[in-house]
Amino acid sequence: MHIDTEHTLNSTQPGRNCLMKNDIQIQQDVLVELGHDQDVIAGTIGVEVHHGVVKLAGRVGNFALRNRSELAAGRVDGVTSVVMDIDVTGAG
Repeated sequence: MHIDTEHTLNSTQPGRNCLMKNDIQIQQDVLVELGHDQDVIAGTIGVEVHHGVVKLAGRVGNFALRNRSELAAGRVDGVTSVVMDIDVTGAG
């Protein structure tokens, strides 16, 4: 997913009372939200945002961390959907 930061549009999620956020603000908020979970190492998860759609990519140790990462991103105002591209290294 390519993000053109010069042409980022503001996005909001219908039904939420929030200020209009651009994709860079949403990306920063998602990184902060991921950082609140001590078991999710935000440095191993990349976050891209395009028109409110968040793409999480990287590696985590188990499916619970993968699911918690997805839920954390979804809690951020302005996120319209979350695309998961996270590998689980402890799966097997």
